[in-house]
Amino acid sequence: MRYIVPGEIMVKSVNVLEGMLRYRMHPKLIPIVEYIARHWGLVVTEFHRHQKHPNDLHGVFPVRAIDLRTWCYPAGIPEAIVEEVNDEWEYDPKRPGQYKVAQIHNVGQGIHFHIQVHHNTIRRG
Repeated sequence: MRYIVPGEIMVKSVNVLEGMLRYRMHPKLIPIVEYIARHWGLVVTEFHRHQKHPNDLHGVFPVRAIDLRTWCYPAGIPEAIVEEVNDEWEYDPKRPGQYKVAQIHNVGQGIHFHIQVHHNTIRRG
């Protein structure tokens, strides 16, 4: 298996690419996605979609969430990415610790990164 490398960007499908080209990414999400791409590379698996539930950040405008593949990195790297991103950015200072910018989860679509922002997301330091 070939792993993704820093600076490499891949998109899972034409449907995901279409969503990325058609819909605007929230300005606070842009530097986080760029950061991940520069330092580790990334594979986008979900961007915009019709909302599956009222709080689905993939379906708001501008889009406030992106999903990335985890299995394209060597063991231990996905957890390190989550830790570094969450050390660097805070989702909402008004609700410290309640939500994270980066997480690894499985909500029925397989294990993946979920990267999300709020209008109050800040870069620490």
